[in-house]
Amino acid sequence: MIIINTNVIYADMPTTIKAYTVNNCDDSFTIVLNSRLNREQHLISYHHELTHIENGDYDRQCKDVDIVEISAHGL
Repeated sequence: MIIINTNVIYADMPTTIKAYTVNNCDDSFTIVLNSRLNREQHLISYHHELTHIENGDYDRQCKDVDIVEISAHGL
């Protein structure tokens, strides 16, 4: 079992941004969910961001978001 220290906050963002994650200096993560979206989208976005954390995407050398998404989704 993997224990991941995460915080979740809501922020008012453009609806084109569903969520993003910050890798904190204390090795915890903050998942930021778009407050304009509904609960269902929050759950989908939270799961998406948590999958990135579990896959170690924030430990990769390449920090390009597009490349991380392509790699994570096997596109």
